[in-house]
Amino acid sequence: MKTIAVTILSTLIFIIGIELIVSWIFIAITLEIQGYYVIFQFIQGLLQLTAVLIFTYLVRKKSFKNLIASTAYKWYLIGFILGVIFVFIQTPLNWCYNYLFSSQYSIRYNLDGFPTLFDLNIIPLVFFIPIAEELFFRGYIQNILQKKLNVYIAIIIASVLFASIHAPYSNLFTEYSNQDWHSFYITLFGGAISGILYFKSKSIGPSIIFHIFWNLMVLIV
Repeated sequence: MKTIAVTILSTLIFIIGIELIVSWIFIAITLEIQGYYVIFQFIQGLLQLTAVLIFTYLVRKKSFKNLIASTAYKWYLIGFILGVIFVFIQTPLNWCYNYLFSSQYSIRYNLDGFPTLFDLNIIPLVFFIPIAEELFFRGYIQNILQKKLNVYIAIIIASVLFASIHAPYSNLFTEYSNQDWHSFYITLFGGAISGILYFKSKSIGPSIIFHIFWNLMVLIV
């Protein structure tokens, strides 16, 4: 129970940290910095990755040695394939969600997102944030859970905690927010896939590849 409590507290600190990082925009507004919105996502993603790298460095006793353990190349290929097809797996997942919650989520698969890939703000969404989240939720959270619990229970808990950062917290603070639990629901499955990859490959690398191509495909479709 102590290990689970530590992971929950760590995730809470992660969520608070993200919100504090986002607050840099208020500093930009106060200082009247021109054009800050053009690189908003880029700076936010870079700061988030930097914070996670510092955290990782400290919890690993001030070392990045073997941060990405060597593994068979097939796991990178599997991570790539799963990342590409997960956006298509979301369609049957959406059917279930729509049935349960009377919603109308769907993906058209127009593949018209290629032009957006040249936007500077896409870099953190495809690279910085996936790397940061995998280092934290698989490399740290799932890793310490696996040492104390059954591995599949560890994967489930890590997946729930990962999904929790996509929960509709804004509903708690403003009556104008009407977010639902769809993002939580989808990332729960994505987190489970990533967690299984991490466990099977014994390396954070394949799960990072999965997450990168998952985010990339979401932007493209």
